[in-house]
Order: sequence, then C-alpha cells, then structure tokens
Amino acid sequence: MSSQSRSQGYTLVELMVALAAGAFLLAGVSLSYSAIKGTILVGKELENAQEVIRYTSKVFTRSIKQTPTLPVVAADGSTITIEQPAGVITCNGSVSAAAVSELYSLVDNNLQCALGAAPAERLLTGVSQLNFAIDNNLVTIKVGPENLPTQFGNTITIDIAVSNVILNNAFGGA
Repeated sequence: MSSQSRSQGYTLVELMVALAAGAFLLAGVSLSYSAIKGTILVGKELENAQEVIRYTSKVFTRSIKQTPTLPVVAADGSTITIEQPAGVITCNGSVSAAAVSELYSLVDNNLQCALGAAPAERLLTGVSQLNFAIDNNLVTIKVGPENLPTQFGNTITIDIAVSNVILNNAFGGA
C-alpha cells in the first residue's frame, strides 16, 4: 500500500492567481486615491475662487453703495476711484474722519486700495483679472480668481448699483 502525500506549499498557478488578484486590488486602490485627490484639489480651487469672489463683492458693494457720487473708471478699465464722505467705513476698514478718495487696482494678483495720497494696501490676494466698467448708475466688476475652474470661464461679473446717487437723483438731493 502506497499512499501519496501532497507536499506542503502552494503551486505556481496558485501563486500567479494570488499575484494577479493583489495587483488588481492595488490598481483599484491607486485609481481611487488618484480620483479622490483630484476631487479635493478641484474643491480647494473652487473654495479659493469663491472666497475671492465673495470678498471682492463685499468690499465693492459697501464702497459703491455708500458713495454719494458716481465712481470714476479709468479708460482701460483697470482702476476705479470712489469718493467717500467723512464718517464711512473705507476700503481698509477704518472710519474716515474727512472725505477721502479710494483708488482700487490690481497689482501682481493682489487687489489693492489707496486712500488719498497714502500708499496702496493689499486687500486680497489670488486675483488674476480685474476690470471695471460703469453704465449710468451701474458699476460692473469682472473678477477672475486664480485657478478658476474652466467651466466658469475666465471671470465672474458682479453688478452693483450706485444706490446713493440713484436716491439723490430720485429725491432731488433731499
């Protein structure tokens, strides 16, 4: 009586199947990681773009709505000058003691504001494009945040009415 005994261990076919299954699982994990990382990066870019747009909208809305005169836009649309009366919040967050002129511009991807003859202060970074236009009593601001996803185009348009000018004209300056 002879008994055949199987040797301990795995066959070459079993090892190849295990290797193929492991490689398949590793490839799936790598692809998932890559997709998740890409989604996180796009989410951060959108978050930064949204913050640039939100802050730009907030600063210009406050400044344009409280001015009693029409802002002045440079011929090339690169700067806007807004005259502010005494006692209002200026672009740097301080309350003006006297009438002051705010000059907004874009320098090296930084939104800057100069109060009167004072040097310009950086208000916001991460702005790749900024353009101003005025039509009647409506100021149009085109802002392009850095890394804005392509499906949104190059810029976002913000329209702000010059409220005090409109009200002064409607009620005859009363």
